[in-house]
Amino acid sequence: MRVKDVGEFGIIDLFRRLVPLVGTDVLVESGDDAAALEPGRGPLLFAVDALVEGVHFDLSYDPWESVGFKALASNLSDLAAMGGCSRSYAVVALGVREDTELEDLKVLQEGVLRCGNENGCVLVGGDLVTSPGGHFVALAVLGMMDEGAHPLTRRGSRAGDLILVTGTLGDAYLGRLYLKKGGDRDNPCARRHLFPQPRLREGAVASELRASAAIDVSDGFLRDLGHICEESGLGAEVFLDRLPLSREALELAENLGEDPYRAALAGGEDYELVVTAPSGVAEEICRLTGAQVVGEMVRGSGIQVYDEKGRLYRPDSTGYEHLR
Repeated sequence: MRVKDVGEFGIIDLFRRLVPLVGTDVLVESGDDAAALEPGRGPLLFAVDALVEGVHFDLSYDPWESVGFKALASNLSDLAAMGGCSRSYAVVALGVREDTELEDLKVLQEGVLRCGNENGCVLVGGDLVTSPGGHFVALAVLGMMDEGAHPLTRRGSRAGDLILVTGTLGDAYLGRLYLKKGGDRDNPCARRHLFPQPRLREGAVASELRASAAIDVSDGFLRDLGHICEESGLGAEVFLDRLPLSREALELAENLGEDPYRAALAGGEDYELVVTAPSGVAEEICRLTGAQVVGEMVRGSGIQVYDEKGRLYRPDSTGYEHLR
C-alpha cells in the first residue's frame, strides 16, 4: 500500500497510534494544532535539523529505520553539545512522494521512536507534506535542562585549554563508504553511520564540571573545532597520534584504501563531542566519560595538525559545508 492510498490524515492517524502515551509534563499531545508542555525551571535548549534525500541519506544503502533514527539523533547531539538535558521533546515534519510505500514510513517512524526511547526524548507531534522531489525529514527538539544547569557554547574557550574528544572518530565516514560499496550493515563502522549515538551524558558531565566550550562532530572534526576557534578568537594545535581511532576503523580504512587520519579529521557524522576545558577539569571529564585529549587551544588563528614527528599534516579536506 502506498501513501496516496491512505492520504495525509490516515497516515497521521497511523503515526499517532504508534506514538506511546506521554508523561504528565505534556499537557496536550499529538493530534492538536500544537503540543503543550509544562516547562521545568532550568534552561531550555531548542534545536532543529533536517535530513534530505541525496544529501544526507541514500535509500540504496540507508534503510528507512536509520533515516528516522539519525534524524532525531542529530538533533539530540546538538543538545548534548550544549550540555545535555534531563528530558526532551520532538516534533517531526516529513516530506514524501505519493508513491512511497506506507510500510516504509512506518519503519521510519519506528526509527525515530527507537532513538527517542533510547535517549529519553518524546515525540509529541509533527506534519506531513507531499514532496514532488526527494524525501526529507526535519525535526525540532526542545530540551529541558535541570535547574541551575550551565549551557555550553562555542565561544568560551581560552588559550591553554585542552581539546577533548569523546568516543572515536572516522567510523561513520568509513562506514558510509563501505555501505556504498555494498558492504554489510552489521559492520561496526556501518552501524556508526546508520545509528549514531548522541552523547547526552557526556555533554551533561562537561556542563556540570564547567567545561569552557563544546560542539558536536557533524561536519568533520576540523570543521567543527574551527567553529570553536572562530567564536573564541583562538587557534588550535592537534596531534595525529592522539586522535581516538577504533580498531574497526583502522582495519576498514586499510581494506578501502583510505587514510584513517583524513577520515577522523574531516569525515563527519560521528556525532562525538569536542570539548575544551582547563587541564584540571579536562582530566576529570576524561575520567568520567572516557574522552581523550587530542590537542590544545592556542593564541592566534587556524588549526595546525602535527604528526608524531612534529611535522605538519595537511588533509585535503577539513569537512563538509552545505552550498559549496
